[in-house]
Amino acid sequence: MDQKSIGKARWARARAASLWQQADDLDRESGGDWRTRARRRRGAASLRAEAGRLERIANRIDPPDMEWDLAV
Repeated sequence: MDQKSIGKARWARARAASLWQQADDLDRESGGDWRTRARRRRGAASLRAEAGRLERIANRIDPPDMEWDLAV
């Protein structure tokens, strides 16, 4: 794996983590009427979908080390 690919995977993982955090922050907000809460839930779901997409891209570029899975 070249450094450029490793950098892309690192960026994708960092961006995914940021999106997960933003989605969690939206879920913690509780104010507003039902429309506002529904809009926030949809926004959080969209952020999580994008975070998942970026994680899949990162795993395709640079698969995570699975040593823990082999030590059974």
